[in-house]
Amino acid sequence: MPTHTRSTTARYSYRARAPRTEAPTHVERAKLVHALALHRQLLSHASSAIRNLTAGRNELIAQAVEDGLGFATISAATGENLRTVRTIALAYDDLHPSGLPRQAQLAALKTKSRELRAAERHREQITERREALIVMALRNHVCDDLELASLTGLTPDHIRRATRGIARPA
Repeated sequence: MPTHTRSTTARYSYRARAPRTEAPTHVERAKLVHALALHRQLLSHASSAIRNLTAGRNELIAQAVEDGLGFATISAATGENLRTVRTIALAYDDLHPSGLPRQAQLAALKTKSRELRAAERHREQITERREALIVMALRNHVCDDLELASLTGLTPDHIRRATRGIARPA
């Protein structure tokens, strides 16, 4: 005798063995949406800081070249390759010798380069946390790809590529 029974209306009723996940509450959704918006803002601030630090470092590089420091010396101080240092130096054409001592310029270059690397690491950490929030939103069926794209400022294709293999909301 079969272990399953048919309903009297002869309709198919599927009963999954896996427990169903509950729909996210309004509070959970609001928290996740707020966190995604906050990370979007944090990334914007971090990117702005990186642009400012890069511009400042590039000006220091160009001024150091104008003052007679060698490309290799500047490269060693900043961690940039020779080609990049040369390209940056050639982008500035209206500079005059500053008269600053060599050691002061090298110290400023090293400091600005350290600040730039720290800002880039900070941006990477924010990006990683944002990616974790995106995955959480998809796993918990809080948002779909388009809504996540809108909340994060990313494209829907980026969301789909970054979260391959994650269950999508229906």
